[in-house]
Amino acid sequence: MNAAALVREAREYAGLSRSALAVKAGVPTSTVSRIEDGSSDPTLTMLARLVAAAGKHLSVSVSARQPTKPAIELLVGAHQPDATNRKVDWTQLRGFLDQLAAHPELAADAIEAPPSRTGNAAFDALLAGIAEKVADDAGIPRPRWTRSVPPAPAPWTPPGTPARVRQARAAAPAQLAARNIWLAAKDLWRNAA
Repeated sequence: MNAAALVREAREYAGLSRSALAVKAGVPTSTVSRIEDGSSDPTLTMLARLVAAAGKHLSVSVSARQPTKPAIELLVGAHQPDATNRKVDWTQLRGFLDQLAAHPELAADAIEAPPSRTGNAAFDALLAGIAEKVADDAGIPRPRWTRSVPPAPAPWTPPGTPARVRQARAAAPAQLAARNIWLAAKDLWRNAA
């Protein structure tokens, strides 16, 4: 439950108006209104103060966070259709790979199901190459769906000088290079040399 709903629920349960809750909490009515409308995020102290003014007690607990299960399908959203620039949310791609590095036990499940095709052959080839590298690094079989994804029709190299392109070609993982994707491993995998 978010702060807005929490304050509103406590206030309504106590049968108080926004202004009555504000008076009891010793804050301006506008503070209560902004929090309930979601235009302001209160501090934990302010939230406890408002809830207490409504006759409730705010309890906060900390527990171990369960990793969310990554799925390569989520990376389809990293492709931002713009045929002229091949826009990609690199942060999303790296986040996916970081999560798998932190939780290698999730690798097989993360790459098992084929992602939706984006309509961009190069990006689809990139996802297939990533899945194959993840599988190879984890020592598990490559997902079958990658066999149906052809290489990029034209070389995909990073922007930059010819020297930068040569460096990327030399440092591209074999799984990406086989798909005509010439990106250095360190551009995607943080632990790559």
